[in-house]
Amino acid sequence: MYLDAVWTLNIFMDGMILYLTQGLTRAKTTNKRLAAAALFASCIVPITVYMPHIWLTSALGKLFFSLIIIYMAFSFKSIQSFFIQWLTFYFVTFAIGGALLGIHFFLNSRIEFDGSSMITFSSGYGDPVSWVLVCVGFPLSWLFTKWRMEQVQAHKMKTEDLYNVTVSFDGKQADCTGLVDSGNQLIDPISKKMVFLADLHVWKQLLPEQDLEYVKTDEVLEHLEELSPAVQSAVRVVPYQGAGSLGQLMVTFFVESITIHTDEGQLKVDQPLLGVQHHDLTHDQMYQILIHPHASLKGITA
Repeated sequence: MYLDAVWTLNIFMDGMILYLTQGLTRAKTTNKRLAAAALFASCIVPITVYMPHIWLTSALGKLFFSLIIIYMAFSFKSIQSFFIQWLTFYFVTFAIGGALLGIHFFLNSRIEFDGSSMITFSSGYGDPVSWVLVCVGFPLSWLFTKWRMEQVQAHKMKTEDLYNVTVSFDGKQADCTGLVDSGNQLIDPISKKMVFLADLHVWKQLLPEQDLEYVKTDEVLEHLEELSPAVQSAVRVVPYQGAGSLGQLMVTFFVESITIHTDEGQLKVDQPLLGVQHHDLTHDQMYQILIHPHASLKGITA
């Protein structure tokens, strides 16, 4: 067992865990504090090897040890923030450790994970599988955990702006889920109406299948006379500027109303413009309509 190599490796491992903890909790700290805390955390390796029966290796000792690590890394701002940082530290440790243990059992390599410390036991220069697992598997597990946590945070931010929406048009209603799109500032330059945007999941509830084929931007004018009278009178082509493009056109319709159902009541927008999107707004179908942010300025009726 090469203690110096394992100790050095643990310094980097603890540093990555603390860095990820800082990113998830958004705690304000410095790289020096994180480095010092990582160095201190790695000291559990020689302590475990040379003094296996010391009280620090017990559950209570590890609890005390981890509290010092968090204090060194992020200081103490409040009980709540300190507790969240401490829990996140353990969550990240167990998440990454669980991934490595899964790979370990799959490969049947000789490795032990003790809290935030990784110790390998072998003869000679060590089991190559174990060292590859530690040197390659840990960074990959760290990157995967970081990516998943960012996805969870992004998903949570989205769900906070999701609402049930009802669209009324030509005597029909479409029920869907809408997302408040803060980046959508599209206003029809002629009518000054807000422009919402819906995908085919919504429009299939409002228009016949044949009409949907005719309301594409490059075909709507050519097939305008083939549309039903109600659709003809409601259709509008609105100019807009997309990211990295100029002078694009969007097919929209004057709908009777768009009702947004909130916890405070119903927010009803009369005769807005609703654009046609011929592909899904999101790959997981989390929402099917983009709500204009100015709609939140309207009154909410109970």
